[in-house]
Amino acid sequence: MTGIAAERLPSDVPGAFVEFNKRALHFLFDAQRVILGEMVTASDEILEDVRAEMNLAAEFAAKINEAHSVENIKTVLKECGQHQMDVFSRESQNILRRNQRLVEATSQLFASARNQ
Repeated sequence: MTGIAAERLPSDVPGAFVEFNKRALHFLFDAQRVILGEMVTASDEILEDVRAEMNLAAEFAAKINEAHSVENIKTVLKECGQHQMDVFSRESQNILRRNQRLVEATSQLFASARNQ
C-alpha cells in the first residue's frame, strides 16, 4: 500500500472492513438521492409535456370544428402539424437535458466517492 492509502484506512482488518462498508453505504445513499431527485424533475417535465400535448389536441379539435372547407382544413392541419413539431422538438430537448444532468450527477457521484 502507498503511504496515503495506509493513512486513510485502519491497520486492522475489521476496521478496514467497517470503513469500506461505511463508504459503500454513503455512496449508495448519494446515488439514491441523485436518482430520486432526477425522477422528480423528470416527472414534472413529463407532466408539463403532457399538458402541452393536451392543449395542442384541444386546439386542433376546436380549429377542425370551425373549418368549413377543404382549404381551411388543410390550413388547420398544416398549422397543427407545425405546432406538433415544435412540441416534439421541445420534448426532445428536455430528454437530452435530463440525460445530460443524469450523466453529470453520476460523474460527480463517482468523483466524490473516489475522493473519500
